[in-house]
Amino acid sequence: MCKKKNASSGALYNSRLLKFCDNYAREKYALLSLEPVYQAAGIRKYEIDDPGHWFTQDQCDKYYFSLMDMCGSPEFAREAGRYIIRSKEMWVVRQFILGMVSPSAFFSTIERNYCKVSRGVHATAHLTGKESAEMTCRPAPGTAIKPYQCDVCVGILEAVGLLFTNAFAHVKHTECIHKGGEACRFEVTWSAAPSVVWRRMRNRAFVVGAPLGIGMAVLFPSPLVLLLSCSLFLAIAGLGGVAHHKREEELLNIIQAQGNYAGDLAEDDNIRNRHSLLIKSISQEAAMTDSQEVGAQGVINVMARHLDYDRIAFFFYDGKRLKLASQVGYTPAQVDHFKEQGGIICRTESMTRVLWNKENIVVNGVKGFSETTLFGPDFPDVQSLESLLVVPVAMEGRISGVLVAANLHGKRALTQGDLSLLIGVATQVGLSIDNVGKRRELAERERRYRKQVQKGLEDERRRIAFDLHDHVAQDLGSLMITARMMQEMASRKEAVPPGDLQAFVSVLKGSIDSVRNIAYDLQPPSLAQFGLVHTIKVYAADYSDKYGVEVDFRVAGVREALLEYDTKINFFRIIQESLTNIYKHAYADKVFIRLVFSHPNLILRIRDNGSGFMPQALEGGASCGRHMGLRNMEERARLMKGTFRIYSSPEKGCEIVVEVPLEREEEKEGGSGLAAGSAARPPEGSRAD
Repeated sequence: MCKKKNASSGALYNSRLLKFCDNYAREKYALLSLEPVYQAAGIRKYEIDDPGHWFTQDQCDKYYFSLMDMCGSPEFAREAGRYIIRSKEMWVVRQFILGMVSPSAFFSTIERNYCKVSRGVHATAHLTGKESAEMTCRPAPGTAIKPYQCDVCVGILEAVGLLFTNAFAHVKHTECIHKGGEACRFEVTWSAAPSVVWRRMRNRAFVVGAPLGIGMAVLFPSPLVLLLSCSLFLAIAGLGGVAHHKREEELLNIIQAQGNYAGDLAEDDNIRNRHSLLIKSISQEAAMTDSQEVGAQGVINVMARHLDYDRIAFFFYDGKRLKLASQVGYTPAQVDHFKEQGGIICRTESMTRVLWNKENIVVNGVKGFSETTLFGPDFPDVQSLESLLVVPVAMEGRISGVLVAANLHGKRALTQGDLSLLIGVATQVGLSIDNVGKRRELAERERRYRKQVQKGLEDERRRIAFDLHDHVAQDLGSLMITARMMQEMASRKEAVPPGDLQAFVSVLKGSIDSVRNIAYDLQPPSLAQFGLVHTIKVYAADYSDKYGVEVDFRVAGVREALLEYDTKINFFRIIQESLTNIYKHAYADKVFIRLVFSHPNLILRIRDNGSGFMPQALEGGASCGRHMGLRNMEERARLMKGTFRIYSSPEKGCEIVVEVPLEREEEKEGGSGLAAGSAARPPEGSRAD
């Protein structure tokens, strides 16, 4: 069952319905010029020739009315419908109908196949007898079919009988929507096929002649009567032979029709397979390179191998000018024109429609047409074209290039199928260009991250070296001097002053504390022993005591068993980095920290009441080394396959939100079915996500 499409979509009638009328008019009215008909209907000859093209109701109406006026025949629509059986363009339909064995089979499948040529009418049919059927046509919603379409339908139904019986079927238009009916109904009757007629004659002759011949031979056993009886039986056998011969002819025609139709379907499958192979080859070609230029050259080479276009070109578009990436079929002078006039080409009327309106340009069968309207009036080596297709290459609403295909005058016209294929190629090229750009961006981010990590390591080494040199080393040096003084006093058997001993102990304690602080910053020992929550509490308390900043830390739903050590250390470093930034830059006096498990994510929120900043400033500061701490926190979140968001504005503080999925780690616990923690909510007064 075909899906009905609303008439508002516009495209309702396949070009084949106009093509056989076109051919009928040319055959019957040889001197008739159809160009005025095309102009009146707003269609072009190549659109009628394209079996994949569809026309609107208005275009069909203007075409038929104009054609009937020019031909001067009120029966033109019906006669054109009958012509379908003789039309060369409809031989596929002819073979398809013949493959159904009989008119009965045709009407039993009409509902399924009618929509392949018309979306404006929903057709149903049922058999009313061995050689009769009724067909009902209902217009699609919003469609206003015209009387001439009823006449065309009558002609087609009459012609179906001609295929099987060598005589037109008899069609009665019993109900019509143009005469107040709810639908158009057609009663169709047809004569029996020749083989059926001969078979019926044989059967009747046998029923009558066999008893008569046997009775005559029994009742009148004379040589003359026996000869007449034998002649009668021979006549019956002859009728049977003729019926069998006619049936063999019909079956042979059916087999031939089915073979031709199957061959046509096989050719269509081959075309689709070649097109699928083309798209696959383009995808593979683009995936094998990280260079957009090399990828474009590969795409054009693949198209040149698989398609029979005379000229193919692909241009990159940067918003200001077109840059030729690759081409096939253009002369060196034309290639030089592309290189020199890239900015001018963008401003031609045709190219403006492509780049700004994202239109597909189709120029077909226009005598004397050349690429000057597309590439500028100074385009060299001008040649007349038979067809030209131009398709924009877009990704996420942005035009990144233009794809052009053309055939020179005398070659085949490019059809709707070619345009559809080119659109598919353009989509694949757009994806490839976007993927190359994303791979470059990812590689650049990785490079910057490695650079930041290296810088962070060097900064950490300098900090440790500074702490060891300015604190531990100086304290140990002071202890060494004090110890030598005590050693000298002991050698002289003098008593060490209590104040010196107290100072010695104080310096020693400070050295021990410095070493512990350095070790704690490098690797907090409580993290593995007591867990993330305990470590954060201790660190927050020490931070408050050291810097005088109140830290409000709360936790909900967090199970330490769900957390791997890498997750713990990354969350701790994010909090550590954030509190350090708050002390250095925010000048806040209060910090809110919330750590919440909301299945399947572990959510961390850090908010301060400090000076705040504009998050957009991060984009400009990344390249010059500013906001390194925020970048490090973002990279840590990304490494955990999580998200990192910043909400801030001047004088209104800052909020950092980190969400990391823990589903994999939860599965490692054997699917314990732990209840999800309370939903993550921002602290009172914080900004919404």
